[in-house]
Amino acid sequence: MGERSCRVEPVLIDGRHLLKKVDQHPAADRLLQTRRSFLRKAMATAATLTAADFLSFFFEFGPPKLSSRVAAAAKEAAAQTDRPHFLIYWFLEGGWISYDMFSPVDTPNNVLHRLANISEERYRVIKWKEDPFYRIFDDGRVRYGFLVKPGEHLLKDMAIVSSMYTGTFHSGERLKAHMGEYNLRITEERQEDERSVTQAFCEVYGQSYPLANISWHNWLSDGELNEAQFTGRRGYYHALGPVWAHTIYAGTPHNLRQFLLKLHASTEDATNKAVQSFLDDASSLVFKDSHIETVRSYQSALEIYKKLMATGSRLNQSLISRLFTDPVLREKFQITPEDELITYTSVNGNKARTKYSPMTNVQAMMTWELMRHGLSCAFWIESRDIRLFDSHRSRRALWDSAGRPVGMTDQTEMIRRNLWAPLSTLVELLKTTEYGNTGTSYFDHTVIVITSEFGRTIHGDVDAILKMNIPEEEKKRMVDEQDICQHWPVTSCAFLGGKVNGWTQFGGVGEKTLMPIPILPDGRLDPAYDPVTGELKPGHSQNPQSFIPNHGHIYATALYLSDIDPKGKGRNTAPPLTFIKRPGLS
Repeated sequence: MGERSCRVEPVLIDGRHLLKKVDQHPAADRLLQTRRSFLRKAMATAATLTAADFLSFFFEFGPPKLSSRVAAAAKEAAAQTDRPHFLIYWFLEGGWISYDMFSPVDTPNNVLHRLANISEERYRVIKWKEDPFYRIFDDGRVRYGFLVKPGEHLLKDMAIVSSMYTGTFHSGERLKAHMGEYNLRITEERQEDERSVTQAFCEVYGQSYPLANISWHNWLSDGELNEAQFTGRRGYYHALGPVWAHTIYAGTPHNLRQFLLKLHASTEDATNKAVQSFLDDASSLVFKDSHIETVRSYQSALEIYKKLMATGSRLNQSLISRLFTDPVLREKFQITPEDELITYTSVNGNKARTKYSPMTNVQAMMTWELMRHGLSCAFWIESRDIRLFDSHRSRRALWDSAGRPVGMTDQTEMIRRNLWAPLSTLVELLKTTEYGNTGTSYFDHTVIVITSEFGRTIHGDVDAILKMNIPEEEKKRMVDEQDICQHWPVTSCAFLGGKVNGWTQFGGVGEKTLMPIPILPDGRLDPAYDPVTGELKPGHSQNPQSFIPNHGHIYATALYLSDIDPKGKGRNTAPPLTFIKRPGLS
């Protein structure tokens, strides 16, 4: 692709996650602002109140005594629109080797068996087909690479999209994973009608939650971005949409506990007055459609408050200090003290930066606690270490100095630790825990998306180098130094959840072309293409209806599976992949 390798310096563990001074976090002001602060700036009214505002009011003044008729009407109005939904994006930043993941290709390993034409060589891990683990698997329904092997027990609940095409720019594709596919200019200020996928989700479902939209990505952590150029609304902007949909950067357990302490602090006068106004006029407001979201927020806060009171708890320093410390949960998620640390990394010689995030197992545990306590409904889980999956490798590095084969980068342990181990635990908890008294599990109400910004190559075309009018020695050096694991636009993703059409796979990659094969609107491969080689069949042309999915299709599908019509939700123009939903569901 002609891109230079990303130089990632060693990761440094730093103790500043303790946040003795909150201003050490560049987003601390946003992180520690409460919903009341947002509302104060937006002129709080009874129609804009969120569950956080009511909950904080209850902590200070106690719950109101409304007439039984009004209370019943409020509960009924809230119940009529109460459709529990949760959305979890699980993002492995840096770019996985999709050919070993959800876009499997079965090729020779030319690390061991060289070809006369170097451009036709395919490079795999050193144990490729020598070890029964390192191969392509096929269970009769799904074909997958060895990177999926540690998570294959989840395949029965998973729908895989194997045909995806993206770009190759880290920050640009990360932004598209959030925002969808449209004329998205990374350096321009985000406009009022733009939305990230979690913001769009929370705009519909988030007002009933005190901390609806939780994220562990930090936009300015990426070493490609000049911090001075991405101030304000540029790049990823946290405050798009209504206040309850705004992104909250959770950080470490300590950070989020600090946030909750702020939530419990005394309310602002403007918000107190708005809450009191709502309560004073509740007899009329609960029957107005324009206040239905506020009614839901009121009822949600009241239920959370009652739950805490029933267990003899308050959302006070004692309770907050116990959050994310349950030894049983910590053992389930295999959490060590080091997992709660943040890491600093330097990319391309820039100053070391951080996402201010713990390991994904900690993020997953925090996600579960926030879900079961009714505090949050949308989550962006992201690998902690900047560019951990950015596995560049030169052709020369495939063999050691003595000429012994070393092979391609093996991402197995990285993906097992950052994805499969914590995801398996989270899915088990979602499946085995009833949601309220509904007879359904949390999993039934959840959509999980697994993805990365792009894939990586397993080859390198040298024809252009060989045609250069330069000395042969220089040509050899350029061939040897060519990056054969660079950024690559061929990738994939997977969905899990109660409405997902599990144990299915859509699309594929040609083992000769190494490019995604177009799919039809119903998910079938375009029959004009050879399903193995990926080549267009002689005498055939691409079906005018076939296409190759991108980040925008995934954005739209996540909303579609969450019972949201994605049209008009943000600027994303790609339609949903409707075949991902389990047949028979409305």
